[in-house]
Parts: sequence; C-alpha cells; structure tokens
Amino acid sequence: MFEKRRFRTTRMGVLILQMWCVWQALALDPQSSSYLRTDFTVEQGLPDDEVNAIAQTPNGFLWVGTDGGLARFDGGHFTQIRLRPGISKEIPVNFLLTAVDGALWVGTDSGLFYIQAAAVDHFDRSLVTMYHPGAGPSDRISCLLIRKGILWVGTGHGLYRLDRGHFVTVIPDEPISTMDQTADGHLLIIAEHGFVEWDGARTLRYPEYPRQLGVKSDGIFQVHEDRNGVRWFCTSSGVARLVNGSFQKLAPFGHLASDATYRIYEDPQGNLWTNKASGLFRVSDKAAEGLALGVHARYMYADMNGDLWVATGSEGLVRFKDRIFKMYTPADGLPASNIPMAVLAAHDGTLWVGSNCGGLSRFDGKRFKTYSEKDGLQNSCVWSLAEDANHDLWIGTWGGGALPFSKRPLHPIFDSARAAQRSGAEPGGGAGRIALDCDKQWLKPHAE
Repeated sequence: MFEKRRFRTTRMGVLILQMWCVWQALALDPQSSSYLRTDFTVEQGLPDDEVNAIAQTPNGFLWVGTDGGLARFDGGHFTQIRLRPGISKEIPVNFLLTAVDGALWVGTDSGLFYIQAAAVDHFDRSLVTMYHPGAGPSDRISCLLIRKGILWVGTGHGLYRLDRGHFVTVIPDEPISTMDQTADGHLLIIAEHGFVEWDGARTLRYPEYPRQLGVKSDGIFQVHEDRNGVRWFCTSSGVARLVNGSFQKLAPFGHLASDATYRIYEDPQGNLWTNKASGLFRVSDKAAEGLALGVHARYMYADMNGDLWVATGSEGLVRFKDRIFKMYTPADGLPASNIPMAVLAAHDGTLWVGSNCGGLSRFDGKRFKTYSEKDGLQNSCVWSLAEDANHDLWIGTWGGGALPFSKRPLHPIFDSARAAQRSGAEPGGGAGRIALDCDKQWLKPHAE
C-alpha cells in the first residue's frame, strides 16, 4: 500500500511554473519587465506630493515625510500624524530615522521630534519629545545618523551631536546636506564647502577631489562607502568610485545636466541606486543602468519585503515591486506548443517542465533547454514527472509509457499496454500521472 507522503511527484500546470519566480531573492530586478510600479499621491492620502523622506519601523509601518507633514502607511491607507497640537498646518518633514529600539526620529524645518516606540503602533502625542539644536537655520534638520548609539544631527547651520540630552557643536556655522557612515565609524559629510570626513576626533578635508573629478568645489553631492569598502561619489558630472586611491568614472560621466547624480542608496541586498537628473538608475562597477526614466527621486528606501520606495519632488511616492508572476514563452526556450502539463522542482532546485507533445524542458535560471525525440526522448507527450531516491527523473508520457531520464540511455520501463493493465486504464493510453515508491523503486500509473 503506497503512502503519498513518500513520493516526490507532481502534475501541475502553468501557474506553478509562474509561481517558481517567487522563490528567487527579494532584491529588485532593474529590468523594466520585472517590476510593478505603483504611485501614491495626495489622492491616496499623502499630506503632500513633495516627499522628502521614508523610513520603516519594526512593526512594519512605513513612515513618509512630506512638505505637508508626516504620514504613516499600513500597507493600504495613509494616516497623517500631527506632531504639534492646535496647529492646523503641519511643518515640512525633511528626514526620518528609525532607532534600534523601534522609536522614530523626525527631522523637520522647525526642530527634531522623537516618537517613542510605544507611540509607533498607536500614536500618542504625549509620548513625543521635541528638541531644538539651535535658533533659525540651526533648527532646520537636513539629515540624521546614529553613530555608536549617539544621534548626529545635520542642520542648516552646522553639525551637532546629541549627548545626554544636550546638543554639542561639531561643525559650526556651515550647512550640512548629507551624512553617511563607514564601517569603522567615520562620517562622510557634505557641507557648504564640500566633502568632509569626521574620523571621530577631527575633520578631514580633501580639496584635491573636485579637481580629480573635474567638478567645482561644491559639485560633490554625496559620498557613500558600500559594504565592500568602496567609496562612491555623486557629482554634478555623474557617478564615480574611489578604488586604490584613483577615481573610476562611470559612463555616462560629463558636463550635461542629465549626467548630474545627487544621491546614492545601497539596499539590504547590496544593490546601489542613484537619482540622476534624468531618472532612477541602478549602478554597477561599470555603468549606471536605467530603471525609471523621468522619475525625479529625492530619496530612496527598501522596505522589509525588498520593495524600493522612491520619494519625488512633485509626483508623490513611487513603489517598485518585483512581479510575483512572470510569463515564459517559446522565446525563453519552451517548445512551440507551450502547453505545460507537469512541473517538478528536483532535489538540486532544477525546474523541469513536461509539455503536451512538446517534450521535456529544463530551466537553468535564465532559459529553458527542451529535449525531444531528436535528443533520445521516445515520446514527447510528457504528462507527469517524478524523481526517485537516486535523483533520476522519470517521465510519464501519453501513449509511450514511463521513461527514465538520467545519464543512462533512455528506454521505456513499461509500455502503455502494461501500464493500462496495472492501472485499469484503456490500452493505448499512457502513464498519465505516476507515483514513485522511493524504497522499492516501482511506479504506479493512474488512469486519467
């Protein structure tokens, strides 16, 4: 008596083939055919279409900072969060940062807000603390960063460190636009007079970098060190990276306005994304590859699902999501009949597809290789597939019996007449659906 749980067999259709794509990594594929774009604007509940910042808290909520204030997204709806009581117009939110304990730091045009973790699930204004680094431009927050448990605050009039509830000036009287952190804790800062590195004790300036890059002193917009220790420079002429003391400029790199690159973002999978004047690009060590031309990104952020969110200056919020389904056709190597009858994921992850009189196809992750009679297959009407304990593939055909597909020459194990006698099917039919006993090495055909 056979037990279904002991068999590795399948008889499925096109849907399983398409669903196989879900098993791949969650990193966003930049190919234009592999993502779905969704736009969110004031019509969907955003406070404003000028979006400046994005962050996600551990509970899964996505927080969005706009010129019209702060909003929280639960996956279906936006809820505006009012930080100041009794004031009808909210202040612009410029930067968001999630703390290790799940709390949220909110940098605005008029100070810094701290939303305790307890108020992230159910917002409670009594659990919000407000800080003021200084007066005037010093109260306009441009960027935030946590270094060794200490909050660093970039403002319109200097760089500050929040130490035991008090702000300590690190770089005075100089607007700070961006900050990044290296693996050894150095800060990579873009200030009014160019790129500055803070090594923990002092600031280091590199006046030779603009000349080497062929840009003006204020032509470097961001410096980021990736997980491999390579430093990337966003400049008015494009993207460059510093390798062994020399700059490598990525094409296109020039003096056209469309070449300018303002920000770079590294997602959890290690992909690097940039916002050029001409749109959104993914960067490799050789060139920048376009993802969405015409999308003018201010900020980029990858959520827990691997979706890429893009904040724009006037078009709201854009989400790029991997497609769950992808259609494969004869152009990908499938047989011309393209009617899959069975799909099997083998022990090594190989995907096998049997087609209705189209043969047997093997997927290598990119394309299909199809085997037919000319390759030794005695019957190309493949209706079922199974894998035995030796990891050999067995093929149930319509009208040709059951066949092994392994390193050994192909030959029929039993013909359709014997299969019909054992299963009760009509002679001249086929193996139909087969089950393989992994211990006794026998097959049981099932009538269709």
